Amino acid sequence: MIQVKPKDEALIFKPAFKLSAMATVIVLTIAFLLWIPGLLSSFLISIIFVFILSPGVDFFERHGVSRSNSILLVFLLIVLAVVLIAMLMSRAVVAEYTDLLSRMDEYSAVLKDELNRQAASLEHRFGLEKFGAASRLLNLGQTYLFEALTPSGDALTTVSTWVAVVPILLYFFLLDGHKIKKAFIGFLPNRYFEMSLNIHQKISHIVGSFIRAKLMESFVVGLCALAGFILTGILFKPLNYAIFLAIITGLFNIIPYAGPIIGAIPVLVVAILQYVLIPTFPEFRGDMVSSWVPVMFIAGSLVFAQIVDNVYLIPVMLGKSVDVHAIVVLLAVILGAKMLGIIGMVISIPLASIVQTMVREIADGVRHLRH
Repeated sequence: MIQVKPKDEALIFKPAFKLSAMATVIVLTIAFLLWIPGLLSSFLISIIFVFILSPGVDFFERHGVSRSNSILLVFLLIVLAVVLIAMLMSRAVVAEYTDLLSRMDEYSAVLKDELNRQAASLEHRFGLEKFGAASRLLNLGQTYLFEALTPSGDALTTVSTWVAVVPILLYFFLLDGHKIKKAFIGFLPNRYFEMSLNIHQKISHIVGSFIRAKLMESFVVGLCALAGFILTGILFKPLNYAIFLAIITGLFNIIPYAGPIIGAIPVLVVAILQYVLIPTFPEFRGDMVSSWVPVMFIAGSLVFAQIVDNVYLIPVMLGKSVDVHAIVVLLAVILGAKMLGIIGMVISIPLASIVQTMVREIADGVRHLRH
């Protein structure tokens, strides 16, 4: 009996070619996103919102609403919620932020005068007057502080890109995300199908639960801080810009490790200026008396918010959904800050978890295939 030798398999169907082509597409996509300013962050923000909004879209779709109408309905509910929140809070928040910017010169003068006095005392004590390093450092710090509170042209351009691009990307990701997933998994060789499906399911669970928990965590921390600020205002003079500072505290709490410290700095600076330094200047003095007690209450509010966060919110809400080593988290935060600034720091943990999950699943899958 003559055996017919099967023809060689076409190159495009070989596993090595498929994997190489997929890797090339991924690299080119990342390069394209990095090439256009603001596009990579828009893409990542859209992915984040896909995980946040997918449960709502799936809910309406299960109740008989078409996929596209479900997406539009979720968008409408979000717009209504944003408008309602804006009507309730934006007037106070915008007024506080505008007033803060208008008083930056006054605050800077008071803070700079006090810091110069303290720096001169230290320089005199250690005999460093001739170097003048303290004054240069203070001027540099004042410049950075003003730039941080004042939106730059690049920041406005990036925000404009987000407003224009994110809703479009988000709509198509929500509409055709399952098709993209099927096409991506279907392009892989058959022996990697189960492994790729496990990776997708685990990543979806990790990222979705992490993002929703982090948003709730940020809200609760900001609420605890605001409650402390209000209590301080009842016992003493109300803290200036309390709502704006509470929002800053909650938002920065999303950033791992450094976030609570960064968010506490403007709160403590404003508290020290208002309760300690400004009452000592005759031109600003009113019925206030310089005292560190309200500042300690404000600091206690921030500490209480972090206790609630670390003792209750993180163990209960986040749990073990993002099991990444602390060193990996720290390196991911630094790399994210270097590449994408604040947005990069916020998404550093889920991205690190995604990479770790992929590495573990691929290693396990390859090990099982060998056996």
